Amino acid sequence: MQVFKNIKIGVFISLVNILIQGVSVLVQNLIARNLGTVDFGYFGVLQTDYTVFCAIADFGMATLILAYFGKRATEGRLFTSVLQMRLAMTAITAAAMVIFAFTVRRDHPAFAGELVLALGLLFQHAFFDWYFICGNFWKKLLISKVLHTISYTTVMMVTLYVFRVDSIPAIALAMVAAALPAFGFGVRQAFTTKVLRIGNHTLKFFKLMLKSASPYALASIASFAYLPVGLYTVAHFAKPEFLGAYNFSHKLVILASGLMVHFISSSLITLHQTDSKALHLRDQAVFTLFIIAVSSPFWLFPQYTLRIIFFAAPWTSDVLETSCHCLRILALSLTLQATRMGMISTLLKEKRTWLYGAMITAGGIINIGVCIGGASMLQASYIPALTLTGDLCLSLFLLCYFIKNRRFRW
Repeated sequence: MQVFKNIKIGVFISLVNILIQGVSVLVQNLIARNLGTVDFGYFGVLQTDYTVFCAIADFGMATLILAYFGKRATEGRLFTSVLQMRLAMTAITAAAMVIFAFTVRRDHPAFAGELVLALGLLFQHAFFDWYFICGNFWKKLLISKVLHTISYTTVMMVTLYVFRVDSIPAIALAMVAAALPAFGFGVRQAFTTKVLRIGNHTLKFFKLMLKSASPYALASIASFAYLPVGLYTVAHFAKPEFLGAYNFSHKLVILASGLMVHFISSSLITLHQTDSKALHLRDQAVFTLFIIAVSSPFWLFPQYTLRIIFFAAPWTSDVLETSCHCLRILALSLTLQATRMGMISTLLKEKRTWLYGAMITAGGIINIGVCIGGASMLQASYIPALTLTGDLCLSLFLLCYFIKNRRFRW
């Protein structure tokens, strides 16, 4: 069955990323221990803001460059134009994040951290990944990832474990410093002074790329209207203690959701190996059951799961109880994601990106409305359930589309 090939490839790709994810989990433990529950919640808001601005800076360019240009993006004038585009978008987004900090986060505990991570946008360790992947420079990509893992582990362990830094801006600054070695490696491999020469051709290229990348950017940015909007809703309507407890479960589900992306990639790989346009229900059912089984500790044993993953967190009985409640509910998002994995990969394979972008945007808008409206009337404990509205709507949109077009087969 095709689904078993999808699972096999997805698991392999996920395992490749386990190293940096494992280090990240360890670092999050130390951050939670040093900051305490309340400030850890604020730090979660800061990290989500940074992730949103990273998506804006990318604007779907990485996917577009890989899909349209491939190896040609690493050579000649096209390479210079692509690099100029990436640098320009990053600089503009960094400026936008500074403005956001002064207008929206001015009195927020994460304000200074916002300014620090705005600088971090300019020195992202993954900035040159597109160059290594498009050029099939796998050894260089591996060196970059290993270099970042070593740097990130060393800098953050010294900052958090040796000096026990407990300031949000200082921790954010350490994260920026940890990215510099990998960024410097990318500069040595891919930077050229030709990027300073900007002419009419450059501006025309920018316009064309922005237009072509719009559906990819729409889908990418709209995805933040799903699970992340729950964190923002909690930060606005709930008490700081609830935000801190919610952040633990939120981070765990976001980590699992990130691994789900690898299964979409594996599905795309296998879909390109067949001409079938039918979506097999048995494959959907098997994959959904696989994800339910893998994520079962989240809702069967949430207390043990949270204590094991966040072993250094300053747990109290109230914080742990609240986190368990949130984790049980948020974990349902993984099941909903599993039900639509095959449908999403099919749309992407058929290059129906505008359709997918419209669906995910509509679901995101509904999700935001339900979260804000519901949170203003209900207790904070209902917010995790409200956050699932977008997931449910998107799954229904996709299901209706495939049923209408008679694309399902047993």
